[in-house]
Amino acid sequence: MLKMRIDVEDLKLKISESTEKFFRQLSRKEQKKIGQFTTPIQVAEYMAERLIDNADLAKNKTVKLLDPGAGTGILGLTVVEKLFSRYPDSNIELVAYENEPIALKVLEANLELTRTWAVETGLGFSYKIRECNYILEDEGILEDSAFTFESSYDLVIANPPYKKLSKDSLEADAMSFVVHGAPNLYGFFWAKSAIELRPNGTSVFIVPRSWMSGAYFEQLRAFVFAQGSVVELHAFDNRNNVFGNTKVLQELVIVIFKKQVADSVKIWFHDDIMSLNESKPILIPRDLVVIGKEQRVYLITNEHQLALAKWAGTLPSTFLDSGLKMKTGLTVCFKNRNLVEDVPSENNVPIFYADDFDYHGISLKRECGQYLSKKRTGLLQDNVDYIFVKRFSTKEESRRIQTAYYDAGRFSTQKQISTDNKLNFVVAKSSDLLKGAFLVLSSTIFDEYYRLLSGNTQVNSTEINSMKFPDASSLVRLGKKYTISELEQMKQKKIDRIILTNFGGEL
Repeated sequence: MLKMRIDVEDLKLKISESTEKFFRQLSRKEQKKIGQFTTPIQVAEYMAERLIDNADLAKNKTVKLLDPGAGTGILGLTVVEKLFSRYPDSNIELVAYENEPIALKVLEANLELTRTWAVETGLGFSYKIRECNYILEDEGILEDSAFTFESSYDLVIANPPYKKLSKDSLEADAMSFVVHGAPNLYGFFWAKSAIELRPNGTSVFIVPRSWMSGAYFEQLRAFVFAQGSVVELHAFDNRNNVFGNTKVLQELVIVIFKKQVADSVKIWFHDDIMSLNESKPILIPRDLVVIGKEQRVYLITNEHQLALAKWAGTLPSTFLDSGLKMKTGLTVCFKNRNLVEDVPSENNVPIFYADDFDYHGISLKRECGQYLSKKRTGLLQDNVDYIFVKRFSTKEESRRIQTAYYDAGRFSTQKQISTDNKLNFVVAKSSDLLKGAFLVLSSTIFDEYYRLLSGNTQVNSTEINSMKFPDASSLVRLGKKYTISELEQMKQKKIDRIILTNFGGEL
């Protein structure tokens, strides 16, 4: 056993060195083009451990393992090494997909090195390399969405390509059953591998958090959750600390998926990839993690966030059902430069921007470009009261949802206005309803609730519209108590106190 350990460490070192050498050959631009970013060994080992810990392998003599985006093979081979350390009598069959020529050469060398090591140490290991595009291999799907290798694999491990595709791409055509809006290649890898897992099989992926919410991934979520369950989620404190100096700006999560029904999810929050094994999980009921008909996934990493999720579950309505609707600003200014004007006239209207916020009120602040020609009627909206919400914030800002109350009476000479596309605006059936909604949207508790749903710095109007919210009658009663002037000047502590008093429940 000691000799095997020394051999294992030597093998791992050689594989790590060949992988590092490969990625040194690629520029950042080349990595992005092919969607490949090397998985640090600490992350690879942790993913392999979590995969095996969740797998049902005790009675398996043969374990069939899939690495659908193998690169140089570091993920699959890490699983192989750790499987043998626990189940030395197993026979492991690895299937690896790779079609990038340089990576393929390194992969072949690493797999052959591992095969030689296994033979010398009396272990049962074999491999197949499929030199093709994992998604397009079958040239389409059968009517029941079953690929050639349906129910073939016990385990899957992947750091798939993160790459946006056009709707008319070959991959999108092959995976049309999970396409809605702008597709991303990593979602296709997850969906196809879910089909190819055997019942009770287990997969681990490291992917962007974007699949957890948003309409673009709704069909993906519906499909994979029909196949099985997410049983573990692993989040990271800093989006830059997973892939080191590769500058991947995606907020990443590690997802453990099992092809079976599960009623709870374990969620980890990791400070750093160097201390992954020091983190402790929180166990959350599935119905507090996977929410609504869109099956959006809340990232709950501590007890406070768990209390927030429970609080949201007690709210009796949704934003839309309460008579509210959030929309995106009408004018994309850079596409309509010829309509933007500097001086007010009878032939233009004010256009409002995110930088026109004056605390919770609105003022015309720009010296130029503050007006929009009336030539394009589709870019104009009625001059009525709105809640304005900034669409974008930075990671460093304390709030995602930043609000201002637009008082139409202050611009009473205008029949119409316009809004920049970097703003969202909320319409309501009555002024009192709008004022009550303003207080909820402006509260810390709702901002924290929204963060459970999205790691994105963009406030998505579709997501807000489907979120849980107080009912209309409660909002109207609250709105009647305050004037617009009071709302515009109200401090955060008072807003939070009002919302907790009226809607806080046991929070």
